[in-house]
Amino acid sequence: MRKFAPLVLLAAALVAGCWQSVSRPYRNATSLQPFAAGRVTETGPNRKVTHHALRKIDRGRYRMTQTDRGQDFGQGFELAFFPLPGAPEHVLIYQAASLEHAARDDNLRYYGLLVVTGPKSAQEIRPDCEKDARAALVSGTRLGGDSACTFADRAGLEKSLLALWQSGRKPEYSYALK
Repeated sequence: MRKFAPLVLLAAALVAGCWQSVSRPYRNATSLQPFAAGRVTETGPNRKVTHHALRKIDRGRYRMTQTDRGQDFGQGFELAFFPLPGAPEHVLIYQAASLEHAARDDNLRYYGLLVVTGPKSAQEIRPDCEKDARAALVSGTRLGGDSACTFADRAGLEKSLLALWQSGRKPEYSYALK
């Protein structure tokens, strides 16, 4: 167990402050598929580049796994994309669930905004509960004990994501499909 402690701490740091839900507000919704399958290059806020494989799976969803050799090789998320009511068509809600537990009902789903910038490119806005508290408060959601905002239902999540989009928050991550 001790050898996994650094991984657990890293995972906790990555999701700290995130927007999440265990209620699975899009459980019965079919995801949009705005992209073809293929190789994806991610560029983060620190200009760090990470490579992934994107594969289409059932119900319009995707599986994205890291292809760079190293400790996160093969790790990834099940992704789904949904329209954001009140936002332009190119602004989508993303839902991400860890591949380790994607099918389980108790697995947290993480949410944010995907801004489609072309047929092979997009940018991501990862909301943070503390930094984006004003947008979360629109639906009455507050910072939880784990430093994350947990949304009770789909309406609250969508209302807060629309407020986040309207706040002018800039994307920090870019994706290019090869």
